[in-house]
Amino acid sequence: MNQDMNGWIPYRMRFLEGEWLVNWLDLDNHHINEPFFDETIDRCRIKMSGRSRFKTASNLQFLLAAAPLNSIPPTAFIFHVSRCGSTLLSQALASEKQNIVIAEAPILDEILRAQEHDKFIGEAEVKEIFMSAVAFMGQIRNPFYKHYFIKLDSWHLHFYHQLRSWYPDTPFYFLSREPEAIISSHQKRRGLQSIPGMIDPRVFKINLSDAHFADFNSYTAEVLAGYYNLLSTYIDLQERKNHFYDYAWGVEGLLQHFHHTVGIAFEKSDPMNNRLAFHSKYPDQPFTGDQATNQKTFYPVAQEAYQQFYNKLKQHG
Repeated sequence: MNQDMNGWIPYRMRFLEGEWLVNWLDLDNHHINEPFFDETIDRCRIKMSGRSRFKTASNLQFLLAAAPLNSIPPTAFIFHVSRCGSTLLSQALASEKQNIVIAEAPILDEILRAQEHDKFIGEAEVKEIFMSAVAFMGQIRNPFYKHYFIKLDSWHLHFYHQLRSWYPDTPFYFLSREPEAIISSHQKRRGLQSIPGMIDPRVFKINLSDAHFADFNSYTAEVLAGYYNLLSTYIDLQERKNHFYDYAWGVEGLLQHFHHTVGIAFEKSDPMNNRLAFHSKYPDQPFTGDQATNQKTFYPVAQEAYQQFYNKLKQHG
């Protein structure tokens, strides 16, 4: 890799006229601490001076041929069912200057779902592209970086077997929460996975119907039921590198549990402790708890799937 590319990372991948194009971002020495990677992109392209003010693109071959000068392998991947503390966890981790935290980077989703656009791209190539992008994002751009955490999108629970085959020795951390609270949260501010058709329904193995568009919450409930069913099967695998935490166990114990299970010494610092007191997605707003909605949030399909999963989780320990 050319020295001039040091600090650059791929941040988007688009399929245009039969060819994949990769957009690049110059992070320079910016410590990533935004709640979502989209915000990091905006900050670096708009607010920072330097090369990222300009749109920079390459073909896919350039990404695969290049290699970062010095990169940390992922310390852990964070999976979640959405609205369950995953953003708060990633934000607390990002408050420590020794941690690289990538939260829901669009390019990782675009790579995992590349076959939706390009029927000729094979799994071996998808793996190579994904691992190359991950390596670029894990560059040691600051000398104090020691750990590297990647928070995936919630629907990437459906890509577990693929990712586990690529990273057999990396800890996977799964966060969950009971469905009524999640549905209520999406009612106020919807994520893509809670809007019918925004994510290819084949990812969720759902057949869209008029009923889903008439009641977005019913669709969200089916998505969540699929998540809980997957989590149940992942517990059954008894994979020693898989670790689970449910929101019902309390946010105050999350950081210690995470560090202990992924094998990192835990010393709760003031930045971490202070970050837990603020809203996960709005770092300048104190967290005052979730507010209930007046609309229906109880759906048996989600509640029953969650209860089956949670019973397994309690036995799993």
